[in-house]
Amino acid sequence: MSVTSCTSPFDKDPKVLITVFSEGSSMDSPKTIFRRNIEGKEVVLKVIPEFTHKSIVAFHSFPAEDGTYGVTLKLDFKGTNALEIVTRLQQGGMLVSMVNAAVVDYVTIDEVVADGLFTIWRGLPEELIASMDKEYPRIQALKKANAESSSDMLDMVPSTGKEKKSARDRAKKAEKEEEAAAKRKAKGEVDFPPELPAGAAVPLSEALKNP
Repeated sequence: MSVTSCTSPFDKDPKVLITVFSEGSSMDSPKTIFRRNIEGKEVVLKVIPEFTHKSIVAFHSFPAEDGTYGVTLKLDFKGTNALEIVTRLQQGGMLVSMVNAAVVDYVTIDEVVADGLFTIWRGLPEELIASMDKEYPRIQALKKANAESSSDMLDMVPSTGKEKKSARDRAKKAEKEEEAAAKRKAKGEVDFPPELPAGAAVPLSEALKNP
């Protein structure tokens, strides 16, 4: 999607409430729309968001050019479907991201997004990234945890609260194991693979022939 971003100050809250809204029309019922000023232009948005923080499975943060942070969000099944539908039906429209009820960024839709990845390019302070780390695993950590458990993140995206908690726990465990391994390596300790028994390996079928 084409990126045109805006930022505005907002009170820092330990909770990170993310909502993403699509454009509405001034012809829509007043009860179904609201207006926000974005870069000097009044934009009509639909009251019901396309998805919220409740659909976040994992995230990745990065420094933005304006000194804040941006985030890429991995969405659950519901959020992924919502993102795909809105990007199919509203080409040329806007998706406006709000964090704790403040507009922080927007993008112009110019392609269909079907992989469940959505990026807020700027607008989050470091404090909110720290808060997100308490709530959600990092995308890379979740990928690694799923790889170790023979699970494909893209095919088996957590959707229920229980599945998301399990995914978060796996990712946190993988992160701790990686940190512990790095500390051992820094101390000069090496993790040796288990010692194999002497002699050539014999297939089970052959072993059963010679009791």
